[in-house]
Amino acid sequence: MKKKITVVIPALNEGKVVKYAVERVFEAYKKYSLDWECLIMDSSTDGGITKKTAEQYGARVISIPKQGLGKAYIDSLEHIQWNYVIMWDADGTYDFMEMDRLIDKLDKGYDFVMGTRLKWNIHPWAMPWKNRYIWTPILTFFINLFFNAKISDCNSGLRAITLDAFKKIKLESRWREYASEMIVKAKLTHLKMCEVPISLLADREGRMPHLPAYAAWRANLKYIILLASEFVFIKIGFIISLFWLFILLSQLFGTITIGVFTFGTFYLFLWVLFCNIWFSILQMGVLTQNFSYLNQFRTTHISKRIEKKFTFEKGIILWVSLFSIWFLIDLTIFIAWRKTGQINIESFRIWLYALFFIITSIQIIYFSFIYYLFNKYKNH
Repeated sequence: MKKKITVVIPALNEGKVVKYAVERVFEAYKKYSLDWECLIMDSSTDGGITKKTAEQYGARVISIPKQGLGKAYIDSLEHIQWNYVIMWDADGTYDFMEMDRLIDKLDKGYDFVMGTRLKWNIHPWAMPWKNRYIWTPILTFFINLFFNAKISDCNSGLRAITLDAFKKIKLESRWREYASEMIVKAKLTHLKMCEVPISLLADREGRMPHLPAYAAWRANLKYIILLASEFVFIKIGFIISLFWLFILLSQLFGTITIGVFTFGTFYLFLWVLFCNIWFSILQMGVLTQNFSYLNQFRTTHISKRIEKKFTFEKGIILWVSLFSIWFLIDLTIFIAWRKTGQINIESFRIWLYALFFIITSIQIIYFSFIYYLFNKYKNH
C-alpha cells in the first residue's frame, strides 16, 4: 500500500527555482513509490510568476499574505490532507531524494523527525561560516541545555512530522523562530523525535536568501528563553534563592571569614538584597508557568504542588507571621535605642534580618493576591 504524504513548501518570489523543488518532489514519488501532494504556500509579490510555475509542474498552490515563514506553515494546516507532512524549502538547497530517511523514522513510530546538516554533507558555499559555527551551534546548545533535546542542528529546513503531532504543538511563531519553537514544543508535549543526516546544497545561481542570519538567530534565542521560563525562573530562581538564604542564615551568629576574606555587616546587607531579588524571580516563574499559555505544554512538579497546596488564606497566615517577626525585632531594637540613645553594630545586624522579613512579607502578600486573582479566573 502506498504511503500518502503532503509536502509543504513556503514560497516567496521563488519563480526562478520553485520548478526544481516541485520536480524533485515528483522524482521522489517515482523512486520511492509514494503518493504525494505538493502544497505550495505562496506569499509572493512577483505578479503570479511563482504560482504559475509551481502549478505548471503539478503543485497545488495556496495564495496567502506575506506574513512570515512560520505563518505559512501555520496556514498550511487547514489545507493538509494526509497524515505525513514534510516541510521543505522552495530554494531546493536540501536534497529531497534523502527524504526517505525521514519517512522511515515516521514509519517506525516517531512523531517528529529533523534533518541535520551538521552531521552529513554540506556542499561548498552552501552554508555561511557564521551560521555553521556560531548561530546554529549557539541556539542548539541552549535548546539542549534547557530542554534536553539531544539534537545537533536546530535550524534545518527539512523536517517530517505527523499531522496529529503538527496540530499538537500549536505552532504560533510567524517568522523564522518557528524552527526552534517546533523542537521545544515537541519536547514539552513529549513527542517522540529524532534526527537523521541530510545534505545541504548551495543556492542556485541568481537566488538570494530571504532571511538575515543575525535577526533570525536573535528571534529564535528570544523564543527559546521564553519557553524555558521553568528553567530560567523556577529552577534557577529556587536554587539561587536557597543559596542566598543559606548565606544569610550563616551570618546569624557573626561574621564569616574564608581565607583572607571576611564577610561582615556590609555583605550581610547584600545577602538580604540578593535573597529577596531571587525570591521575586522565583515568584515570577511560578506565575508565568501556572497562568501563561505555557501551562498548555508543561506543568512542573513545583507548579502542581503550589497549585494544590497554596491558598490565599495560607498566604495571609505567612504574611502575618513574617510581619510579626519584623515588628517584634524592630520593637526590641527601638526599645534598646530609647534606653541607650544609640544603636550598636550588633543591633544593626539584627535590623538587617528584620529588613529581610518585612520585604519578604510584602512580597508574599502581593504574590498571594495576584495568585488568587489569576487562579480564580484561570478557566474563564
